Amino acid sequence: MSTIPETDPLKPPPGVILLHSPQLIAWVLPYGARLMQLWWRAAPGGPRPLTLGYADPASYRQDRMSLGAVCGRYANRLDGARLAQGGQTWRLDANHPLGHCLHGGAAGFGQRDWTVAPAQDSSQVTLLLDSAAGDMGFPGRCQAQVVYRLEGASLVWQAQASLDRPSPVNLLQHSYWNLDASGHLRGHHLQADALAWLPTDARELPLPAQPTAGSTLDFHAGRALTAADTALDAALVLTPPATGLRRVARLAVADLALTLSTDRPLLHLYGAGGLQPTAQPLGAAHTAGAALCLETEDLPNGPALGADVWYGPQRDYSHAMRLDFTTP
Repeated sequence: MSTIPETDPLKPPPGVILLHSPQLIAWVLPYGARLMQLWWRAAPGGPRPLTLGYADPASYRQDRMSLGAVCGRYANRLDGARLAQGGQTWRLDANHPLGHCLHGGAAGFGQRDWTVAPAQDSSQVTLLLDSAAGDMGFPGRCQAQVVYRLEGASLVWQAQASLDRPSPVNLLQHSYWNLDASGHLRGHHLQADALAWLPTDARELPLPAQPTAGSTLDFHAGRALTAADTALDAALVLTPPATGLRRVARLAVADLALTLSTDRPLLHLYGAGGLQPTAQPLGAAHTAGAALCLETEDLPNGPALGADVWYGPQRDYSHAMRLDFTTP
């Protein structure tokens, strides 16, 4: 296990919010509304870190891999950093090498200081962000709220946003999961309720869905992850369609399993192929293929593809995700 020596999960650094239940301990960082770390308290050998993080909260200010962050205002890629609707166009921040707006721009929600709402108890925290009209080019004022809540052996994440004029919204939680703190994904087993996936073109934008059968994205029956899965970076089309919170995937090692539920239509898998060490880690070392992101989301480049992702005064945005941890 690669925790930092003498780290006490019940004593986070200054400015980090501590949540705990009998089974789990979470550290939440207001910068980027990030899940800095989640520990399994009853792990053999002592509390085990389950995500990738940094030992020093200040290190997140230089993070460009969105470790534990809430990405938005629109996560993933927006083609050409441009929006168009009703005869109007908006130029967004083009922070991707191919000219797209990625994760809401260079100063997207994952790179902002969120406000911590007054605490109700030690198992839950609410974080708030007020994004002005024109922020990174997006139309309308967006008032976002994110909740992290521990319920026994479960972590519940909920995002909401209200807007004073129409704007696309797609908030996602971007933790890197490694359930045995081993430094690689070998030994992990993934199953996902998806029969289709979204290939991407040379500009990293989604193409029409293709069957997962016979591809490296076929996790419907479940399979062990290998070194080749470091290259994973694609969205699965979940079945059944999004009609509410439902169980969609399971990631497991020998002594612990994570069952993921969401109300979103897609699950983006990222095998951390671009991860590089930049600062002292908290948990497994930050090397390529050291973890798997399980990003529940709406359609990448959704506004340009006609997806129903615009929200406004008569329609608030909401997104729920639940992670249930169980032992054999």
